[in-house]
Amino acid sequence: MILTVYYFAMGSAPATSRYEQVSVGLRALTRIFGLTFRHDQIFEAVIAFGYPTLAREFEKLRRLPEGRRLLRDKPDLMSKLGDDEYLAALPPGSLGAAYRDFLRQHRLDAGVFDAAGVIQPVIERNGWDPDFGYMIARGTALHDMFHVLGGYGPDPGGEIGNLGFHHGQLGHCRTTAVFGLILCAIVGGASWRRKRGYWHEAVERGRAARNLMAAPYEELLARPLSEVRADLDIAPAAVAHPDGHFFTSWQLPSMDGSGYEPWDYEATLTPTA
Repeated sequence: MILTVYYFAMGSAPATSRYEQVSVGLRALTRIFGLTFRHDQIFEAVIAFGYPTLAREFEKLRRLPEGRRLLRDKPDLMSKLGDDEYLAALPPGSLGAAYRDFLRQHRLDAGVFDAAGVIQPVIERNGWDPDFGYMIARGTALHDMFHVLGGYGPDPGGEIGNLGFHHGQLGHCRTTAVFGLILCAIVGGASWRRKRGYWHEAVERGRAARNLMAAPYEELLARPLSEVRADLDIAPAAVAHPDGHFFTSWQLPSMDGSGYEPWDYEATLTPTA
């Protein structure tokens, strides 16, 4: 792959020209829509088009004490998120138990892309700084964690909310803004006003929260989900979304038709006296 990178002083994020960044993204897209469906090219396209934001987020992470700790110690979050036995032993109502429930109800695997087979080869091909590569890998693994923290399901409505939540965290990111607009345009099940209103609510919720990339999730998994949300300044869903979460069973015609179910982990917990 052709991608020229260089480093700022003291090992900051690699930089690339706008032309090279876009050309890599377009090249990846042509391979995605070729005869062979390749996860590595999807990942490549996401990274290429979102690169300026990722570089900016890396600098923000390095300025935070908890971010510097993460980059120094590089804990293996996937070793916990991918360990079903560990997650099953966590207390009901905990962040980790909610994460496990989310994966099991929707038949998902921990992590979005395989770290060894997809993420690491892209990092190595680009010669990225190990700290930057670590942030990319960790951030990819956190996609479903953001769903859990926000209470957003995996249905198209939940993806609108989760993407808006991400967008609020990222600040001025054209990639998430464009994809959010596209999602609101194509997803059925509600009016344009409802979908865009839900998006903007999620954006404000993400913007008001602490830097979620820097959170020590390895230490938070056993803690009550409600406490974790409060500590991370994530507004309760009833406050952030006064009209409730936007759920839709709508699917693209090309999908298998298995459908989605609403996800509300707290509703499944047995109230204690």
